[in-house]
Amino acid sequence: MTQLKQMSHLDNGPPTPGKFKPYIHRVRWHSSLAKLTLWSFVFLALILLFFFRSPSSNSLPSDPSRRSLRTYNWGGPAWEKRVRSSARVRSRNGMSVLVTGAAGFVGTHVSAALKRRGDGVLGLDSFNDYYDPSLKRARQALLERSGVFIVEGT
Repeated sequence: MTQLKQMSHLDNGPPTPGKFKPYIHRVRWHSSLAKLTLWSFVFLALILLFFFRSPSSNSLPSDPSRRSLRTYNWGGPAWEKRVRSSARVRSRNGMSVLVTGAAGFVGTHVSAALKRRGDGVLGLDSFNDYYDPSLKRARQALLERSGVFIVEGT
């Protein structure tokens, strides 16, 4: 009987487990809607921070050696004709493909293989100094003979 008396203090608690919950469980941070809202605001705040902290394009010093679409001579009827001719599909099941890094090692082989298959291929390359530009120019001439036009990007 004394053991029952000693355990009687356990009867003062709730009959079902989990009735005593800490306050933190009342706020349901584990719900997906609350998480989505929180992370959306954080992401939006980061975007706005980067947007307002970035320098405007007018405040940048003009560097004549830097190529851009405003300074590079591109466009016009002859240029558009070369682009259309290069991208024209020559086989019945062919597709028109834009190959980035077309003057690189892999891009040259991919462009040439696609053109041989009858696909329309337009190349895009920046001709930066990461690789030897003269080697890239030689590959550009090789692809020009195959009918692939490479547009110079910045």
